[in-house]
Amino acid sequence: MNLLTKLSKKNLASGKLWRQIFGALVEWRPRAFWAFLLLLTPVSVGISYILAHGDWIPCVCLLGMNLAVWLVIKACGTLSGLFSLTKQEAGITWCQITILAALGLWIIGFILIFNIQKDGRLAAAFGVIGSVAGWIFQDKLKGVAAFIHLRRHHLLNIDDWIQVPKFNVDGEVKSVALTTVTILNWDTTTSVIPISALQADHFINLQNMAGGKTYGRRMMKTFTLDTESFRPVTAEEAEAFRSDPGIGPYLPEEDLKEGALNAHLYRIYLHHWLMANPHVSQKPHLIVRWLDQKDSGLPLQVYTFVLDTDFCSYDFRQSRMTEQMIEAMGRFGLRLYQAPSADDIRNINSVAK
Repeated sequence: MNLLTKLSKKNLASGKLWRQIFGALVEWRPRAFWAFLLLLTPVSVGISYILAHGDWIPCVCLLGMNLAVWLVIKACGTLSGLFSLTKQEAGITWCQITILAALGLWIIGFILIFNIQKDGRLAAAFGVIGSVAGWIFQDKLKGVAAFIHLRRHHLLNIDDWIQVPKFNVDGEVKSVALTTVTILNWDTTTSVIPISALQADHFINLQNMAGGKTYGRRMMKTFTLDTESFRPVTAEEAEAFRSDPGIGPYLPEEDLKEGALNAHLYRIYLHHWLMANPHVSQKPHLIVRWLDQKDSGLPLQVYTFVLDTDFCSYDFRQSRMTEQMIEAMGRFGLRLYQAPSADDIRNINSVAK
């Protein structure tokens, strides 16, 4: 057993495909052996056939076919794991397709060996068994269809960053099998979900964005401003804004004048400040806009794309920018809306007393 293990590892580590296939074939895997025994269960059909017809050839053919299919599935399973580690996407796909082809050929061979197509009773029984099996394994069949669709259109690859809201999954793809996908989440947990769920439900692939192949990662923030803080600015305030090195360069002269609404100046300031920020992309959108009025105030939305797309860098950058927006808000005499807290109510009551 140790000799087979060493021989298998040595060949699997080789860069040549034929040696890797040989290493996968000689690898000893107890679970695969028990799977082979399950494949041998149809031998009972062959034994019954021999007793009824006195012909042992179909049984021998069935044994040989079962052995061949088992070896193919065993080798492809081992190679799929190897290709997942080495990120050989084409190899993973071909291994899974080979498993499907082997199972399909096994069904065809079983029909031909026992001449099921010529025996009406056997054909009907086989059809019923096939219908029941299709109903039992319908999720597996959906997974196969989803696998072919996702791999063919390159929608899912090893190391892709994906989000699956339904399953609360957010992380990197580590392996793609015929019916399942394994994801290492950012919280260091591991999720294994059916691949059919990615086709039937909504999932997001963020890899192009994370790899710098887009304009950046979207940042969308909404601040609800208390409209009671809206007021025209005085001439002194306009002059103070003009001389402030952190505000003046981002306010056009035609807007910076006495009587201008402080909320208007703040919106213009944010727009030009974001345009000048080296960490912000001006494509595809850079928008600072007012949303519909609410009972709590007037929402101001910032919609832009941050060039720092890495998980940690993005969160740091957008948090820092949010803090600067809030800090600048106070300099324009604006304030965020906040519902009265228990302390506010107590303070009002104490003042009234």
